[in-house]
Amino acid sequence: MNIVRKRTLGRYPNANITYGSITTPKRKEIGLDKTHYNDAIVISGIENIKENPNSYFYYKQFRKKKRSLHESIPRKGLKTKNVLATRNLKNVKYRNGFHLGDKVQYEYQIGWVYGFAGGEQYGKECVVRDINGNYIRKIGRKTSVTINTNSLKVLNHNNGWIYI
Repeated sequence: MNIVRKRTLGRYPNANITYGSITTPKRKEIGLDKTHYNDAIVISGIENIKENPNSYFYYKQFRKKKRSLHESIPRKGLKTKNVLATRNLKNVKYRNGFHLGDKVQYEYQIGWVYGFAGGEQYGKECVVRDINGNYIRKIGRKTSVTINTNSLKVLNHNNGWIYI
């Protein structure tokens, strides 16, 4: 943290630096727990807290596009390697009106579009994961992780951010 402090003061010479020995007594005086956002409240100079909710929200940034252009090992059923580095249909950022990261609902479950099934025959299927990263599967199926897009309902498009 010393290098951060030095660079911050170099870039912003009028900045005020504070330390834990200063914020800890102030935080205890106000009656706040030790968290990053409570430290920010103390540093801001607020003296009277009317409400301090215990809940918080979380945003996660994700890549809009799969980074792999090809697979070095052919998928099941393919006999030749992809030596030309052609982009497979599964490595696209949107298909059939669904984008990677869209919040969707399948039956009673809510999840986010994680990827698309490759190949022409799978053109209308995608892979959906829930908040814990588990695959959402068709009811009654234990092996396949793809869901037909006709049975999905888009709740919102997140454009690179997931609100959890």
